[in-house]
Amino acid sequence: MAAPRRFHLQLMTPRRRARWTTAVVVVAVLIVVRNLAGLDSAPLGAYVDETSIGYNAWAISTHAVDEHGAHLPLYFTAFGEYKNPVYIYTLSALLKVLPLTVVTERLPAALFGLLVCLFLTLIAWRRSRSLPVTLMALALLGATPWLTVESRVGFEVISMLAAVSGALWCLSVAQDGGRLRWYVGAGCLLAVSVFAYSTGRVAVALLVVALAVAEITGARRLLRGWLISLVPVAGAYALLWAWNLSHPGALLARFNIISITADHAVLSTVIGRFAGNYLTYFGPEFLFIQGDHRARQATQFGGMLLWVTLPLIAAGVVAAWRQRGQPFMRFIVLGTLAAPVSAALTQESVPHALRASLMLPFLLVLAIEGMILLRELTPTWRRAAATGAGLALLVQGVLFTVDMYATWPARSALDFDAGEIDAITRASAMSSGAQLLLSNTLDQPYIQAAFTFRPMPPSSLTDDSAGPLLGAMNMALVDPAMPPARPGAIAVLSSGDPVPPGAQRLFDEVTPAASFALGSKPTQYETIVVYRLR
Repeated sequence: MAAPRRFHLQLMTPRRRARWTTAVVVVAVLIVVRNLAGLDSAPLGAYVDETSIGYNAWAISTHAVDEHGAHLPLYFTAFGEYKNPVYIYTLSALLKVLPLTVVTERLPAALFGLLVCLFLTLIAWRRSRSLPVTLMALALLGATPWLTVESRVGFEVISMLAAVSGALWCLSVAQDGGRLRWYVGAGCLLAVSVFAYSTGRVAVALLVVALAVAEITGARRLLRGWLISLVPVAGAYALLWAWNLSHPGALLARFNIISITADHAVLSTVIGRFAGNYLTYFGPEFLFIQGDHRARQATQFGGMLLWVTLPLIAAGVVAAWRQRGQPFMRFIVLGTLAAPVSAALTQESVPHALRASLMLPFLLVLAIEGMILLRELTPTWRRAAATGAGLALLVQGVLFTVDMYATWPARSALDFDAGEIDAITRASAMSSGAQLLLSNTLDQPYIQAAFTFRPMPPSSLTDDSAGPLLGAMNMALVDPAMPPARPGAIAVLSSGDPVPPGAQRLFDEVTPAASFALGSKPTQYETIVVYRLR
């Protein structure tokens, strides 16, 4: 396959090559601008996981401890679960030179998303040696809803996607005659993925098995250099095992609550749940129609992928079969099948775009292979296919982008706790130094306040981080059903909380109206009410 790709490149005149190169650069710049623009307004607000990541990264950056006083921990405890280190330590490095804001907290997500685009575009170029295919691949990557959303919210998962995408690029080079160092690079990036997101602990093990099967198929490859890629992965799991020994049960605590075996169902029921979940992630409703049901993980304007991706993936499957002798293509197919296993093992919130996100780079590589296969059509049909795919991508991409900036902020406002930080900030300014009261029905208000006011973290290890942080900010959690007798105190309550007797209503927070909607406009909701107690 390499010779035809080189021949295809040689046929292109310097002027035509310059035009295509310029187009690639323009699309790349547009993707960079789109990834960085409006990070604090699309989506609006900041979910508690984001503010928790932000405050802990700031605490690490400034005091080398987390919110519990743990010194440079491997995992970060928050709300009874453990957050993964790659994103947090990346953000902590940025906070050495940038202030902690919603934009800064989401900046690593935007940068990791750009890395995904870069690595997969490099795969497209290496596999095709075609500037038109590379341009189409880059445009598809930049317009894919799944990748776009995860590049705009400050969750850990996008760091895993970047690491795995980088590993795929290294393997595409290594398995095509590259040197041993490319296998080392792939192994190191897979090792990073173990600590990037919770599903990576299972997913990387499955990918290693897939890599072994892809490489060993054909006895001549049994002793090839791919074995060196297992060394850093083994080191990562050794570190994980050692950490688990000192924190028994910690890694599985959350999984035991949400897994398909949580209710101790019989084996046949568990198998049925797994099969149903697994097939859901390959179903059209999740991939192309509805997507994730939570506006925090999808814009809900269509599915996780653009419709134009479907025929490209189908063509990519054909291409994979035709190139089944290549270890890289065998690995892509096996990786695609293994990617949703971690998500299928959980019963909560199915389908769950974050837990299944490892599917994305593998599906996109298949789509790229589909683009390469379509080059084999006759010139007339090739031109028609390219024109149709380009127009479909342009129309769908524009509609998705318009909805993302104009409607998604209003649609997702409740999911991102929009207004909570603003209400706490404004109420604190009005409290005149008196203790601010926060309703315990709000979504983890202590970490929202800590993100804004950045109190010094505990100097020694403590299981209760909320108490010391609230004390440092002169705030307290209260039960809104039994408000304390503190005349003049200001209370920040949820809109569903009972009104304190005789309290003076100061202001409220309402989810924003959509600036523009392609369909029905999202409903506005009152979320927070602030009172002065009497």
